[in-house]
Amino acid sequence: MARARKASKSSSKAGGKKAATGRGSKEAIEKRRVARHLNTLLAGKTSRPKLDGRTEKRRQRLLKELKDGKRGKAIKPIEVVQHVDELLKMGETLASLRRAGVKSRRTALNDEVAETVANAQKIYGFERDAWRMLGLDVDESGKVSEKKRPGRKPAAKKKTTRKKKA
Repeated sequence: MARARKASKSSSKAGGKKAATGRGSKEAIEKRRVARHLNTLLAGKTSRPKLDGRTEKRRQRLLKELKDGKRGKAIKPIEVVQHVDELLKMGETLASLRRAGVKSRRTALNDEVAETVANAQKIYGFERDAWRMLGLDVDESGKVSEKKRPGRKPAAKKKTTRKKKA
């Protein structure tokens, strides 16, 4: 005759399922974020909000992948745009990305590339500045053009005035 197994203690605990991330439920995460925000506001720190630990690590990883690539290989163009878009949403600027060592790429623009970029922008809804890392400008209507650097004007020649001898 077979014996019945005893129910394990973990299955009889109250509280339900643990989140798959191991960080608690979404509600608990949101409570912690709100509490941190409340503490910073009431403590008198009104400067740029500091990112929580996980978000800061993610920001650092995205920057590193933009500079060095993944596993020694350059990341794909769509990943460049996605990474830059996320960093822009975290509060970074294109200037801060350049200071961090991220270099923009040059993209040769033809009709097929312009159409594909316009479709990707329409579907994904990236920040328009994110495309600048690929050397492209996307306007509000979705029209794509190459990013043009303003030409430098030649330095104006100084006029030399000679003093006449009296």
